Amino acid sequence: MVINVAKIYSTLGNPNSLIPLGVKDASSCLGMTASSYATGKEEEGIDRFIDEFGTEILWLGGIPAFKWLFDKTVFKAYGLDSKIDPRILKNKEIFEKIKDFAPNEEIKKNLEKAGKNSRLFKNLAATKFVVSTVMAAISYVTLTRLKQKYTENKIRKNLIKEYNTKKANEEKNSNKISQNPSFKGIGGIVEEFAFSPVKNMYLMDGFITTERLTDSRNMQEFIGYAIKEGSCLFFLYYAGRKIQELMENNAKKKHNKSITLDARVLEDNTFKKSFEDGSIVKSIEEFKKANSSELALYEFIHKNPENKIVKIAKQSDLIKELKGTGKIDTRAYIDLKDIESVNNKVSELYGQYKDALKKGETTDSFFKGVRKLKRNSIRNNIAACILALGVITPGAMLIKRLTDKSGKEFQTKKEIKEKLIKEGIIT
Repeated sequence: MVINVAKIYSTLGNPNSLIPLGVKDASSCLGMTASSYATGKEEEGIDRFIDEFGTEILWLGGIPAFKWLFDKTVFKAYGLDSKIDPRILKNKEIFEKIKDFAPNEEIKKNLEKAGKNSRLFKNLAATKFVVSTVMAAISYVTLTRLKQKYTENKIRKNLIKEYNTKKANEEKNSNKISQNPSFKGIGGIVEEFAFSPVKNMYLMDGFITTERLTDSRNMQEFIGYAIKEGSCLFFLYYAGRKIQELMENNAKKKHNKSITLDARVLEDNTFKKSFEDGSIVKSIEEFKKANSSELALYEFIHKNPENKIVKIAKQSDLIKELKGTGKIDTRAYIDLKDIESVNNKVSELYGQYKDALKKGETTDSFFKGVRKLKRNSIRNNIAACILALGVITPGAMLIKRLTDKSGKEFQTKKEIKEKLIKEGIIT
């Protein structure tokens, strides 16, 4: 099995992929679980493990799973193709072209049916987003309730068992003296969030944070969640993007090399060759001429599959192809502004390349530098977030618990113990 390095860096550096979020959050889960084991031993450690990793599974997979279920039931019942992105219905002129360029007759018929029932289709798509988000949230609440009940029951049983064992030992020792050994004994805004997997996570995270804070069993747990959730929200959704932007700006200012293109493009030797032989210039100019209107640009993308800008957009997953056909899947939404941005990025990099050649740099050394800077930016971004979420935040919480005047004991266990004493079950 050949490891595709470019694919790995592209995935980890993709702001619309859930994988980078999962990698960063997993480090936080491990750090928080280890910290809980260090302070509250097995009971708090297991409680934290279920909470962190159970939540991560629901956080990453909950909304996609419920969307899939909605597609297989509701969309199927109405006979509509759930793979059609409702955003393609917005522009009527472009939608006519979308049908004309459909890769096969079946997809064309499905597109026509969606167009004839556009109001219903859009409503179903919005409902899918709302229902899947609500169901994922309900699943999280259910997990939390079950987790808390499980932990409380386990602590209660362990405390009673410990008490009975201690009492039995005391009686045994007493009986040894008397020589008696016997004993027994858990619209616009909708559109913006509905079609971005990462923005789906904004909503889910917001709900999880709110629920964790409001449903905290005690102040110790509330403060812990406040620190942990605040840190996660900051590093997952803000700091990571800012670190990447900082690295990209640094590459441009200090090295005069733009690294904003997808890693798969920058790592591709065909792309490098197009710079070396100058063929990229023709593609850039053709694209600029075609960009007179959205309709003209959409037609150009379909009619010019050999244009290098179009190929780069496909390589970057900005244009989806129907598997095994090489044809564009017209059911998927194409953001023409993103495609235009690709052309601007390629033009900028080519200008930097020409400047580098004038200064005596070779094509090989230029692209080697670009690839190295791109890889470093992604690695540093991931590493910084892992350090913050998996080491610094859990470490800070561990220090706070160890130095807390009220003691490092798991507060929930302490409260259950006090309740059992009040009930006269243990003393």
